[in-house]
Amino acid sequence: MLRDSHGQHSASVNCAAPIRLHLLPDAPDASGEPRAALLVPPSHTLTRRPTLHVFATVAAAIAAKRQMEGNH
Repeated sequence: MLRDSHGQHSASVNCAAPIRLHLLPDAPDASGEPRAALLVPPSHTLTRRPTLHVFATVAAAIAAKRQMEGNH
């Protein structure tokens, strides 16, 4: 575990990478609005690659992001 100059644990080691919300303008829905996607950082137990979860609306993506962050 990394420690800073004062012997405390480094904050960058303790916090996980954030789940990021992205708009996909090249993948519009039926009404022409861009779809939303969540870029989920890798989990040490499942994979070492980030995953992309695509949603029909921005509201659905935000709701899923809140639920995912609440589970951690």
